[in-house]
Amino acid sequence: MNSLLNKEYLTVSKKRFDPITVVFSVGLLVAVLFNAVGMDLGAGTGSQELILFNDFRSFFFVVGGTLGVLLFQFDLETLVKTLILVLRSFFANPVKHLNPTIEELDETIIKSRSIMDLREGKEITGELLNDIIYMIRQKLFYEEIEDFVGNRIATIFMGRKTAAALLNKGAKVAPALGLLGTVIGLIEVLQSLDDPASIGPAMSLALMTTAFGSVLGSLVFTPLAGRLEHHNSIYVETHKLLMNRISVLIRREDRLLDITKMNRKVDET
Repeated sequence: MNSLLNKEYLTVSKKRFDPITVVFSVGLLVAVLFNAVGMDLGAGTGSQELILFNDFRSFFFVVGGTLGVLLFQFDLETLVKTLILVLRSFFANPVKHLNPTIEELDETIIKSRSIMDLREGKEITGELLNDIIYMIRQKLFYEEIEDFVGNRIATIFMGRKTAAALLNKGAKVAPALGLLGTVIGLIEVLQSLDDPASIGPAMSLALMTTAFGSVLGSLVFTPLAGRLEHHNSIYVETHKLLMNRISVLIRREDRLLDITKMNRKVDET
C-alpha cells in the first residue's frame, strides 16, 4: 500500500507561505504606482520628471498591476501552472488520454469479459486502470478504490479550479485598474491645465488604461477562464463515466465470485 502514496492517491497539501512571491508582487505594484504618478527629482538647480517605462505607461499600469495583484492573492507556482493549462487547452482535450480506456471498458462490459484481463496490475505504475486492477488484486472494496481514485481526481481538479479562479479574478482586476488609471490621468489633466504640453500624456493615460483594462478583462481573461471551466466540467464528468464503468465491472466480479462460492458449497454437500 505504500506504493499508492507515491502515486498521489493519498495527497497532503504542500502549500506554504512564499515570501519571495509576496516581495515580488509588492515590488511590482509599487513600480506600477511609481510609473503612474511619476516623481519629481531635484537635479542641481533644476528638476526633472522621472517616469518609468514612459512609452508603455498605460500598458504597464494595467498589465503590471494585474499581475502584481494576482501574484499577491495567489502565488508564482499557481500562475505558471495556469499558463501551462491555458496553453495545453489549445492543443488537447483534457481527457483525451481517457477516451481509449473508456472505449476499452465499454467493450469489456458488452462482451461480458473480466476487468482483470485488461491489465496485469502487479504494481502501481500511475496508469489509472492498471492501478485500479492492482487495488482489486489487493482485495480492496469498491468503496475504498473509489476513495483512492476520487482523492487523486479531486487533487488534480483543485489545481484546475484554482487556475480558472485566477483567470476570473484577472477579469475583474484588469478593468478596475483601467478605471483607476483613468482617474489618475484625469487628475493629472486638471493639474496640467496651465501646461498644455502635459495634457496629452495625462489624457493618454486616462483613456488608454481604460482601453487596456477592457481588452485584458473582456478579450483575454474572461474567454480563457470560460475555456478552462468548460474543460474542467469535461474532466469531472468523464471521470464519473469512467468510475461508473469500473463499478459495473467490479460488481460483476463480485457476483461471479459469489456464484462460484455457492456452487462449491453445493458440490460439497
